[in-house]
Amino acid sequence: MLLLDPEERVTAVESLSLPYFAVFREPAEETDAQPYDNSHEDKELTLDQWKRCAFTEILSFQRTMLDAKETPL
Repeated sequence: MLLLDPEERVTAVESLSLPYFAVFREPAEETDAQPYDNSHEDKELTLDQWKRCAFTEILSFQRTMLDAKETPL
C-alpha cells in the first residue's frame, strides 16, 4: 500500500475497499472525487508569477474556510 512509485500504488477507491476500513465506511455517502488537474504545473512562469499563483490559491482556501464559518449550522 505504501509504495514510492505512483503507478504501483493502490487508488483511494481500492484502499477504501480493504477490510481495515470496513468499520469506517458508509458506501451510500461516498462520492467520486474529480481527477486532479495539474496542467498549471507545466507552465513556464517567472518566480514572481509562481508566487502570485501560490498566493491566489491560498486566498481561495481562506475564503472558503471563512464562508464555511459564517454558515449557520
